[in-house]
Amino acid sequence: MHPPAIAMTRLLYGTATGLTLGVGFALQAERVSLADPSFAHGFSILAVVCFASAWFLSRGKGPLARYFSNESDEAMATRVKEEVEEIQRSEDVNAKWAHLEAKVLTSEVTRGEEE
Repeated sequence: MHPPAIAMTRLLYGTATGLTLGVGFALQAERVSLADPSFAHGFSILAVVCFASAWFLSRGKGPLARYFSNESDEAMATRVKEEVEEIQRSEDVNAKWAHLEAKVLTSEVTRGEEE
């Protein structure tokens, strides 16, 4: 399985290629003209944005890099395992503090009843 960044990069390159082909076929069939503003200009700009975004994402840079992880499955598994262990350690400490507080409160209550 590939990291999410690779899948998104492929999707962006594919979208940009499809948009470029669509504009090219429309120009070849003379359905649109570059002289007149049309949807072809918007599709061309969108294709360039997709190509640029995919290029930056494949290098781990750009605005999409923080949303799509580029780490391998092993690195991701290691990171998640460490996070789970940290949470478990934190829960263990919290449980021990709660147990200690319960002991202290119980001993204070029993001392208060004795007086």
